[in-house]
Amino acid sequence: MSQYQIPPAHRDTIAHIQALALTTSTQGSYWVGVDFSGVLLQLNVSISRCTDLHNPAAVSKTYSVYLPPCPRAAPDSLEQLQAIARDLEALLPRVVAA
Repeated sequence: MSQYQIPPAHRDTIAHIQALALTTSTQGSYWVGVDFSGVLLQLNVSISRCTDLHNPAAVSKTYSVYLPPCPRAAPDSLEQLQAIARDLEALLPRVVAA
């Protein structure tokens, strides 16, 4: 692996976050933004309620994770990404078994 490559487990989790962001954003209750900075090796995710669009006091939930091999990456950066994915999964409607 090149010294500038993000580890495969991190890449897979980021891809999962992006897929969840697409699904969540098209459900109509939340908007999810995902931004990757290749210069900083940083992933930023924001979650906003659609109903809060015109509410200046509304607060979005935001996440920021530095990714290895960035020197600023926390040792638990993979766990941070996995927590973001779990939070996004929790926003999806539950499927009720018949």
